[in-house]
Amino acid sequence: MTRTPVPAGRWRSVRSRGAVAAATVVLAAIVPGADVALGDQRTSAELAYTCAFPAGPHPVKVQVAARFPARAATGAAIRPAEVTTSVTLPEAAVAELTGLRAATTGATTRLTTEVAQNGAAAQALWLGTAPSVPLTSPGGAVFRATGDVPTVTANSPGDLTVTAAGLTLEFRPVTTEGGATDPATLSVPCTAAPGAKGLLATVPIGTASSPPAPTPSTSATAPAAGGASRSTPESAPRIAPPKAAAAPAATAPKCQGDTTDPLALAAYTTGYSNVTKMGNASLIPVFCSKVVQGPNQLKRIEVRPGVFELHLLQNSAGRLDYQGRAQTPPGPATFLTFGFMPTTATMTLEATGPLSIESDLNNTAGHGETYIRAPLVLHISDVKVNGTPLDVGPNCRTTGPVYSTDPDPARNTKDHLVLLGELKKGADTVWRGYSLSRGGPLDGSVTIPPFTGCGVGEDLSPLFTASVSGPANTVKQNQGAPCASGIEDDPAQLCTADKQPTTIPTPLR
Repeated sequence: MTRTPVPAGRWRSVRSRGAVAAATVVLAAIVPGADVALGDQRTSAELAYTCAFPAGPHPVKVQVAARFPARAATGAAIRPAEVTTSVTLPEAAVAELTGLRAATTGATTRLTTEVAQNGAAAQALWLGTAPSVPLTSPGGAVFRATGDVPTVTANSPGDLTVTAAGLTLEFRPVTTEGGATDPATLSVPCTAAPGAKGLLATVPIGTASSPPAPTPSTSATAPAAGGASRSTPESAPRIAPPKAAAAPAATAPKCQGDTTDPLALAAYTTGYSNVTKMGNASLIPVFCSKVVQGPNQLKRIEVRPGVFELHLLQNSAGRLDYQGRAQTPPGPATFLTFGFMPTTATMTLEATGPLSIESDLNNTAGHGETYIRAPLVLHISDVKVNGTPLDVGPNCRTTGPVYSTDPDPARNTKDHLVLLGELKKGADTVWRGYSLSRGGPLDGSVTIPPFTGCGVGEDLSPLFTASVSGPANTVKQNQGAPCASGIEDDPAQLCTADKQPTTIPTPLR
């Protein structure tokens, strides 16, 4: 279906107020690599657009970068990879957003591309999502949108060209207090400057030995991906939308997010725990976390007299979910009892309260920190010593939560672990590391308390205390990109149809 442009001088709200608040912290999506042959070409095109803002048109600079194959054969699917659409708003356009009391805003880009070959053409819609940026910097604001894009298949030899055409920008402004503006979501249609060519890439197409026949799903007359539709001759390039999001692998538990709360996220996490006394690393199985994001707060902090830094703060709450219980899935562990007897067991981390997630993004200095605090008790079951079952009963667990030394002295209560995720802005202006809304590595060190309740008929708790308990046990987790389950749009395909995360991370050591 096609989107009707919005007349100049009028905003159109396209999402609920709450959905906008959630979308402001959904950062750039992971772009899967393309299957291309015979080498690559990296392209970058600087384009000039005029965008219809409420007070009038404003010039907007757009740069589109991507990786294409250097050449391809007929019948071979071509998927542009590493696609980035960078949009630079002038100060006058930013002023219209701040006039709505907006302090930050994220953006969605909808770029229509024309794919042509031998006089025939088809259209494909490139969707991108850009993270929220502050609107206080002089000189305008820059949005860097990424997202998966449709594949193209050429039916005949000859140069295939990809050209940028129409563009729509959708903003999700948020006030200093963390609430949505009114209206909550703003759509701005843009047209290319007169005489602009907008060529993004040229891919030479050679003859294939046995080109495949068109299928109904990729026929030359099928609707163009993303909504554009036009009747094309049989020789026109075929457009296919990005691969549908697959269901999570069998190794991942069910993790269906809340579809009623626009601030809801669902994410998979896994990792290793290096238990000092065990002498090896125990795998933390893929587990599900469900989070409700708190409001964003933009704060200027004076670091020394007259020098300020701009911080974006957010406090969120989460919980573990495994088959309705607040715990991780049971996972195997191996250690030595009596100092020499090989012992296997099943370990489970059970939450005794909610997860606390506190994020601080220092936009001025180019780094961010996220602290996750979780009260988790370690439970042991299914124990075998040298292959012989050892009945430890149903309540073999630590006397309290595993705990870390909290960097905040007021919260150093020895009843929760602390994980730290760091985000840094590189010289190339790309943010790398961890954030709640994009995932990444988390690190921590914990003390395992003594055990209690172990054994049937005899107290085996001292045995596990001697074998497992103690300080300086490192934890390294890896969170996948979350599914924003409360938001209908999912251009980066981070959610399955039933709103489970599509990104299942691999454990890091």
